Amino acid sequence: MFHTGSGSTGLRIGSAAVRTEESVADAELYYQLCRWCHTTTFQRLLCPTCGSTDLAPERSEGEGVISVRRGVAAADADLWPVYMAEGFVVRCRVDGPLHAVRPGVRVRLASRSTASGRQPVVRLCEEVPLDGWI
Repeated sequence: MFHTGSGSTGLRIGSAAVRTEESVADAELYYQLCRWCHTTTFQRLLCPTCGSTDLAPERSEGEGVISVRRGVAAADADLWPVYMAEGFVVRCRVDGPLHAVRPGVRVRLASRSTASGRQPVVRLCEEVPLDGWI
């Protein structure tokens, strides 16, 4: 949403539907790169290393590896930390079979989003065997 200054929100019903469809089709993930120390971060106001506010948005390639998670609440059971190739960590919803979702598995940003809210959705890059589960 943007503000036009005339008291209206500037959001029309027809244009909102188009923007939503475009964002689902593109599936882009942006991170921030500190212009001072070149640290990568995700959705921060300050650089976690040097404290600078000079953060530049960069587009991620969308590939990463599922990381270890600790202390998971029941509401966040389907959220996993994903260590992206650019060096930042983001919590994502993983689209794939439950037996295959574990630390060390490669994932890629999905081209569609679900009712996940603000969390990105990723898919597994490779087939993971059942490991004896039948």
